[in-house]
Amino acid sequence: MTNNATITISDLDDFDRRILKIVQSDNQRTHADIGEAVGLSASAVRRRLKLLRDTGFIEKDVAVLRSSEIGVRLIVLVSFQNESIEAFDAFDEQIRVTPEILQGYHISGPVDYCLMVQGPSLEWYEDWGKQTFMSNPAIRRYDSHVIWSCKKFETAIPL
Repeated sequence: MTNNATITISDLDDFDRRILKIVQSDNQRTHADIGEAVGLSASAVRRRLKLLRDTGFIEKDVAVLRSSEIGVRLIVLVSFQNESIEAFDAFDEQIRVTPEILQGYHISGPVDYCLMVQGPSLEWYEDWGKQTFMSNPAIRRYDSHVIWSCKKFETAIPL
């Protein structure tokens, strides 16, 4: 049964913060191993992690793949012609249902969205970009930036 309570950063104690630091870098460590590192029993670690997951503080447990082995990754900056709630809502849904868009951010400034896109090749992206962006009359412009290499990729949030 899922706990509907919410946990905020201010609710975390030092044990929670230390546990989260560990699982953000390696969520395959055993509860006993984590408990030894932070000074708690394995069952206490399990209970704390279950609560953090049930309340949504921990959103997902994932495996991070080496993207350089799987095609090309691009940063795409999207600007809208006419900004409206309807256009943004429709684009937000398009982002959610499009598997090639790995991350999508609605941002401030002269650009409306920043997207991380992964695909098999630049040739694929040219066609995909036309279908995805040029066919949308609300979009004024999209700028694509090929990621040559990754100098830092971190998913852990400092607590």
